[in-house]
Amino acid sequence: MINAYKNFFKGYAEFTGRSTRPDFWWVWLGNFIISIPFWIIYISIVYLSTEMDSVSDSASEATFMVFGLVAIIYAVFYLAILVPTLALSVRRLRDAGFHWAFIFLRFAPMGGIALLILFAMPTKETEVVNYSEPQTVKVEEVIEDTPFEESDKN
Repeated sequence: MINAYKNFFKGYAEFTGRSTRPDFWWVWLGNFIISIPFWIIYISIVYLSTEMDSVSDSASEATFMVFGLVAIIYAVFYLAILVPTLALSVRRLRDAGFHWAFIFLRFAPMGGIALLILFAMPTKETEVVNYSEPQTVKVEEVIEDTPFEESDKN
């Protein structure tokens, strides 16, 4: 998991190349585990704010300030991992043999589930073409023998 996170941040904005299934899913699991405390704090603050209707205004104001602080930390965390997550998703789609534009399925109805299925697909072995290197083509001269040439010799 540590190596997957190292590769995750090492390829911060690298949208080319490939990413294996374990690299993708370990990072996904790590991000999910990191976000659990944020959700627990968020839910407890929402619960406390509904219970504090009868309590003094200073207690509800303190709850609101803690909620704001947690929201800011949460936003900074997700903004910090936004670009690496997009890059990892594009690399995973490419590794599974799909076009990178499938990343936009996320915005379609039920597209998130379809995208998770695409992320779970096995690696496809395809030939990687490097367009930066000039391609050399061997041209062989082909001589065709026709049956008419043999009959002319006789």
